[in-house]
Amino acid sequence: MLKDILSAHFAAYPEMEPQDAVKLIYQNEFGPGHLLGKGDKSLQRLKAEMEALEMGKKEPMYEAIGNGLCRLNLRPCVEKGIPAEDIHALFSEAARGTKGDLKEFKKKLRELTEMAENDETPFDAGMLDWYLIEYEEKKYPMVSHSETYRAAYQPAYRVVIQKKLKDYLAAQRKQKKQAE
Repeated sequence: MLKDILSAHFAAYPEMEPQDAVKLIYQNEFGPGHLLGKGDKSLQRLKAEMEALEMGKKEPMYEAIGNGLCRLNLRPCVEKGIPAEDIHALFSEAARGTKGDLKEFKKKLRELTEMAENDETPFDAGMLDWYLIEYEEKKYPMVSHSETYRAAYQPAYRVVIQKKLKDYLAAQRKQKKQAE
């Protein structure tokens, strides 16, 4: 399952570097809890990010990252008029509800290593090995996207529980139909 998720992301984002794959696996295992701030700060950050987005880029509404989670892309949300408060509520629920396990995370990193050794990643196995040596020394922290990834794709998303998002979107469609 993780291999399928990684393969899909490698196909969609061929500029991914080891750090971007590790970020995806980290989010898959631990969710977005590391980003949930105290009080209204994370909502304020989300609103500011949504206001500053460069629009016009075509993106899917969401992309599965496995473990019942997905990346909810903010540009389509802005285009559809989804309020930041609703996105934040979905994000907060995922942050509170996803705990993760370091042992499982390491197992998933081994799966990524196998993919690199089999030439199934956009980066070579040596690059990944070097990255993971340093990453392990730092005790497996959350990482940001690489500069290369940010420049190529301008990522803007929040990790949410995929089923909750689908329920939310279905409720919005129903509400819209009733208003017509």
